Amino acid sequence: MKLLTTSLLFLSVGISGCVSNEAIYADYGDLACGNTTTVIDGHYWPTVVNFDFDKKSLDAQQQHALDQAAQLLQSNPTLNVAVIGSADNSGKVEYNNQLAKARADVVADYLQNKGLAEHRIVTLGSGSREPFIVSNNKISNRVNRRTQLILLDADFNPVSMQYNEVASHSSAQ
Repeated sequence: MKLLTTSLLFLSVGISGCVSNEAIYADYGDLACGNTTTVIDGHYWPTVVNFDFDKKSLDAQQQHALDQAAQLLQSNPTLNVAVIGSADNSGKVEYNNQLAKARADVVADYLQNKGLAEHRIVTLGSGSREPFIVSNNKISNRVNRRTQLILLDADFNPVSMQYNEVASHSSAQ
């Protein structure tokens, strides 16, 4: 049964380039299919911000998601966040390490510009060392071009989250 479930997961990723919150929760991410949204105390929590190939800039949709993350963090001063940047396996390891860290820094800077204190943010870059899937397909590799946002408690330990399905994150505002 586990083999069947795993096979279906990878098939769905291969077809759509994304997976649900529930499927990737162990890896702290939502690959933004739009089917489910993480909601904590009425606030949308974007567990993953995806990036285009070789990019580290945020588009309007990503900024909106991060605005909501900033609102949650501002409303809960005992919560912190870990921002972990990743890259796909295209290119050289050193470049991917730099790109992954730059992605994490862009997200952290955005949150700081929204009023979150620097000491509440931990940034890391994992390069291409922690892929969600292993693929040479540029479309499927989208899931590896991400920055994960892990909600942390006051002692910087990951916070357990429950998922609520909502139609879109605009309804979670």
